[in-house]
Amino acid sequence: RYDVVFVDNRGTGLSHELRCALFSATDPQSYFLQEWPDERLRACRSALAKNADLSDYTTDDAADDLDDIRAALGYPKIVLSGISGGTAFFLDYVRRHPHNVESLLLQGVAPPHFLIIPLEDARGAQAAMDRLETDCAADPACRSHFPDFRAHFAALVRRFAGGPVAVRVESGSAHELRTVLLSKEVFADRLRQTLYSNGPAAYVPYIVERAYAGDYVPLGRMIEYSAIGLDRLVPAGANLSVTCAEDVPFITAADVARTSAGTFMGPSRVNAQQHACAIWNVRRAPSGFQDPVRTMAPVFMISGADDPTTPPEFSAEALTYFPNGKRLLIANASHDTGVPCAMALAEQFIRDRSVRDLKTGSCSAMNHRPAFATSMAGFGTQ
Repeated sequence: RYDVVFVDNRGTGLSHELRCALFSATDPQSYFLQEWPDERLRACRSALAKNADLSDYTTDDAADDLDDIRAALGYPKIVLSGISGGTAFFLDYVRRHPHNVESLLLQGVAPPHFLIIPLEDARGAQAAMDRLETDCAADPACRSHFPDFRAHFAALVRRFAGGPVAVRVESGSAHELRTVLLSKEVFADRLRQTLYSNGPAAYVPYIVERAYAGDYVPLGRMIEYSAIGLDRLVPAGANLSVTCAEDVPFITAADVARTSAGTFMGPSRVNAQQHACAIWNVRRAPSGFQDPVRTMAPVFMISGADDPTTPPEFSAEALTYFPNGKRLLIANASHDTGVPCAMALAEQFIRDRSVRDLKTGSCSAMNHRPAFATSMAGFGTQ
């Protein structure tokens, strides 16, 4: 009944990808200290800027590109199906081209105005970690293996608060042990990224317990997996060209203090991205980009209750601007919400072009955490 059209946004895929080689498995020290290592980031910007204006990769530009493609292909209306950053992109599209949208399916919702990247990461990560600690304490096996998980994690956070910690980690394909300095900035955010999915998150109590005891090898493996995996998934240059124009300029010191208070991350994540954006140096987006998006089109939003990067309260708040919208909150789900019952409802929504008959009640509680791990066996294969 539908054609499925995949489009590379500006700066991604095969469309002049803005990719930066920020991380090398042979040089872990650089990415154990900084999320965006200064020297590599400056070199990348200099190389990419020779052939592109790095300010011309914003969401507004991408939304207008997509509408040009829609028109060229002859579709009067399109269904927009987005995940994570794709949800912000498609909400901007419906704002700019409202008459060309049939419906929107959004998972891991990052609505403009409500979620400013990376402002909410500290609070979202703290909420996800709190639930992980509670679930571990309620699970007999996890409680038996890691009875002091909550206290030991707090002690580990205090350890990194004093400055970078010298840790022994495995490096390279030969798994050679070497000593590197690990900063709180990297420790906290790579942990947050591990909480994106409940598969890797199941290893966190074990990783924390080993690090607390002075064995940092599992923690180093988690950081390398998150850093290199995310770098392959998201072109760093494209990410910075968007967020340094549309998000970071709108963050105030009061915002940072409010959202970081009482969290294990503190302001480190925001500070890191502000520093990277000063190097990336692109034009600020118009302030109207951060206005709430309103639409009469049918909207179905799927959020995970444990999501550390697009916290579910923001899809709930955005729902007030979607008179024909509905939200599914999945218990025990994180940023990955592709559970079978949710996908069945998504298909029904697209076919019906309406949220009216979606029965979300039973689906919201059908998801369960995987068993907590007691070793690193299988880590990275989820």
